[in-house]
Amino acid sequence: MSLIPDSHRDLIESAGVGTLSTVGADGTPQVTALWYLLDGDVVRTSLITTRQKYKNALAHPKATLFILDPTNSYRALEIRAECTFEDDPDLEFFSRIVRHYGQEPETFPAEKDGRVILTLTRTRVVATG
Repeated sequence: MSLIPDSHRDLIESAGVGTLSTVGADGTPQVTALWYLLDGDVVRTSLITTRQKYKNALAHPKATLFILDPTNSYRALEIRAECTFEDDPDLEFFSRIVRHYGQEPETFPAEKDGRVILTLTRTRVVATG
C-alpha cells in the first residue's frame, strides 16, 4: 500500500472536494465530485445505493479519488484504490462525514435512505506539485 506523503496529507485531511472515478458497464469512466474522510489508513465516503458510482464500484471494485489543491492547480493527490462496502443503517458514518464538513446531519439536505460506506484502500498514490 502506497503511503500518502507528508507534503500532500493536508489535501486528504482537510474538508475538500474530490472527484471519484469509476468505470461503467460499457467501460466509460464516470466521475463524480464528493466529500471524503481519511479514516486511519483508508479513505471513506458515504454513497446512496441508487447512484451510478455505487453501481459501478460494486461491479468493478476499483476507483480513483483525485484531489486538486484549491490554492495551487499544479498540486494534486491521486489515490488509486480497491473498493469495499458496508451498510450504514444508523447513519453513523454519514453523520461523521457531514460534521467533518461543518454541517449538521439532521438538517443536511441529502438522501438518507440506502446509505452505504465506500472504503477506498490505497493501491497507489501519486502526488504532484
